[in-house]
Amino acid sequence: MNEIKNCIDTALSEMNLSPDFINQITQKTKNPRRLHRTPRQQQTAPAPVPRLARAAAAILCIALLGTSAFAAGSLLYSKISVNQQTMPELEPMKVIPLQPVDAAANEYGQIKKTYSSMEALQDELGVQLLGAGPAADNPYIKIFYTKTGDGFNEIDIREYLLGDLSDIREWNGEAIDTATEGNDEWYVWTQGTIYKSPINLKINILSAPSQQELDMEYMGYFQYVETFTSEQGYTVNVLQDTVAEEQLPGLPDDFVPQTHMIFVADGIQYTLQGRVPIQTMKDIINKME
Repeated sequence: MNEIKNCIDTALSEMNLSPDFINQITQKTKNPRRLHRTPRQQQTAPAPVPRLARAAAAILCIALLGTSAFAAGSLLYSKISVNQQTMPELEPMKVIPLQPVDAAANEYGQIKKTYSSMEALQDELGVQLLGAGPAADNPYIKIFYTKTGDGFNEIDIREYLLGDLSDIREWNGEAIDTATEGNDEWYVWTQGTIYKSPINLKINILSAPSQQELDMEYMGYFQYVETFTSEQGYTVNVLQDTVAEEQLPGLPDDFVPQTHMIFVADGIQYTLQGRVPIQTMKDIINKME
């Protein structure tokens, strides 16, 4: 458990919200009405939390490693919850052996490495992953690999798909027009008709028989929307953030909430995330191969 605590401490210490995000949240929370909280949040909150901290908590996802190990070759049905509501089960995750990564462990025992392409990542890990065709020639993609514990492998792929975003450029901290532009800690872009942000992809792989179970809790302003079956036969859970006009006044008419879609394919868990319409993300998943 100390290993997991250190992992969480590290993640929190490295948390970085862009000035654009902070400005939007602080501007939109000037209305004195309080945002709705779930019963769980009302019971456990020990004291009032600053508005910005509440806003950050509203988009926080926490991955929790359970306590019971599973044997090689067994099937693992991970529990994924949204504010204590358990979503329908996905296909089981499996133990996927990976080749060792050429990188030294940090002070917390984690192995971290960055890659410039999906091909380089797959070659080193010795695994074939699902991919979307348009990502292949994307010069803005950023890939971060982390191994924690015996065999919990997380691949965080930022700027995975850019869709109809335009004027993509490195962000140097300059002010932007939030009505038409968006940004993260690396890039600024002009929003498209369909894409209001890039789509990011997160991949979780369990690579050791001794690795503990994986449960995930989406906390804050998220809601379960639906479950559908992709054209390849994957069960996909759909979540969205619950920011709405009555909660954060002043949102533009073409505002698109952040959508998360989670599924398991061949024992590997995938999560797509971005401010695009639900149908657009469904179409992407249907073409991943």
